[in-house]
Amino acid sequence: MKLNNHLVLLFILMGLAFGSCEKVFEKENLNAINPEDVWLDEGLAVAYINNIYSLFMPGMAFNGGASDEAPNGDGFTMQPLLKGTADINTVNYWPYANIRKINILLKEVEASTLDPDFLGKLKGQALFFRAWAYFNMTKLYGGVPLVLHPQGLEEEDLSVPRSNAASCFEQIIKDLDEAISLLPDEWTGIDYGRIDKGIAMAFKGRALLFYASPQFNPSGDATKWTDAYNANKEALAYLETMGKGLYQGNYEDIWYQELNEEVIMVNQFLNPGRTYNQNVLRPLWATNGAVGYDQPSLKLVDAFPMKDGSDFDPNAGYGEFYKNRDNRFYANIAYNGSHHYNIKDLDTFESYLWLYTTAAGEDSEQLLYGFSGFNWTGFYRLKAVDKDVDGATINLSDVDWIEIRLAEVLMNYGEAANEIGNTAEALQVLYDIRARAGIEAGSGNYGITSTDQAGIREAYIKERFVEFAFENKRWDDLRRWRRFDILNDQGVHKGLAFTLNSGEQAPQGYDKIDDFWDKFSWNIYDVETAPNERFNVPDTYYFYGIPESYIQKDANLEQTIGWDGGTFDPLN
Repeated sequence: MKLNNHLVLLFILMGLAFGSCEKVFEKENLNAINPEDVWLDEGLAVAYINNIYSLFMPGMAFNGGASDEAPNGDGFTMQPLLKGTADINTVNYWPYANIRKINILLKEVEASTLDPDFLGKLKGQALFFRAWAYFNMTKLYGGVPLVLHPQGLEEEDLSVPRSNAASCFEQIIKDLDEAISLLPDEWTGIDYGRIDKGIAMAFKGRALLFYASPQFNPSGDATKWTDAYNANKEALAYLETMGKGLYQGNYEDIWYQELNEEVIMVNQFLNPGRTYNQNVLRPLWATNGAVGYDQPSLKLVDAFPMKDGSDFDPNAGYGEFYKNRDNRFYANIAYNGSHHYNIKDLDTFESYLWLYTTAAGEDSEQLLYGFSGFNWTGFYRLKAVDKDVDGATINLSDVDWIEIRLAEVLMNYGEAANEIGNTAEALQVLYDIRARAGIEAGSGNYGITSTDQAGIREAYIKERFVEFAFENKRWDDLRRWRRFDILNDQGVHKGLAFTLNSGEQAPQGYDKIDDFWDKFSWNIYDVETAPNERFNVPDTYYFYGIPESYIQKDANLEQTIGWDGGTFDPLN
């Protein structure tokens, strides 16, 4: 059951506020509000900032094949980015109209006569979201136009050239530093979920990690890594004083135990009141007519370590591949015979998840448990799947989306520590992350055998892949590391199919896979089969082109080098 403080999302993430803003609804005609009155009334000012939350706060991510975590939703690698066929209109994030709303707030609070403490918190939230907007543009395009005041209608005010990436990051960090100085340590009651000091500090660490990474730091400037290290270390220390830490319960419950100690930045949902649709994440029989996103690739399945910390060995075969994996495997991967995928529909069927065909080619869908023709990878995503809804109520999902959790801050700190030569700190982070995942300590290294900088760097690449599976980080990581080779070397997404051997009794309902695993045969197959469906990501895509509609409107807006005759160096 959702806690009462979930009511905050009914006003944080809507255009107008409930709760503390009843005055908004005392007016018969909201459209008749004079804009100047907003900054004379706390209720109206809160409603204004709530609208900014609604414009920028991220929700549940459905990757849909944006990396090697999963194929695209149609079963093929159709993303132009992965195929190397994207044009300058493929990636379109240009939120200047919404940034203007932030800039209006930042201007108006300077002259407002409202309580200074209230105005400071308001300003801190607005500065955070301006930094958020510019960071998300800069990581896509490199340097972008910096607009820091409400633009007028004059041509010179609307036509702003691109700043270099260094200037953009400088402004992002400046906004975050000021936000940190203004934001409260925490929000309580119905205000829980608003941006606080710890969130801003954690996000500053994320931003500086990107700035230090090869995408923006191809020369390996150590000062950038030191800045990232210091910011994340400071954020960790502060968050720990606020009671934050790695969640020590069942790893899967990070997404279901609300307000747990690992949650830093969260978008809350509530049923009834504020829900969303998880149709695309589930089997066809457990949806309302949609299916096909975030089906784990075999690459991801293979990546989860064994309980003793060693790598899974695909060469040993897949008959018992599900045994003795770390806890994160069972929190992310639903497989043939999985008893962890206890969604409401399967409770109704009184069954575990069975995903196989018979030797005669009959789909286990006949038993209501299988793919019904959507057998793309042989797996389903489990992380953050709402288990309390069924196909008829799939649009009422209310699992919260955790945008930043402490594990990310910790791993950002550890990655930066490795790059500045703090080997012991970098390794300890990996040990802590693996210990929480239920991996055995062994000789004390939890299966991490690397001790040099290059080896530890690869260990972080592998660990982030599994720790943050389906959390909308993999594609960004591959870009900031400049590691498209990880994708291109794979060729295609792989799947795993199971067939019940001829003459064997089929498992039923709550039969245990341990009693049936040797009654199946398995085969690995290419999910994508056409030549143009292979990974073929060029280095050009480390920075995207500006969509042509914006270029056409602004003669001063240069296109990125490598895109449609572009001349602008994204690093400049």
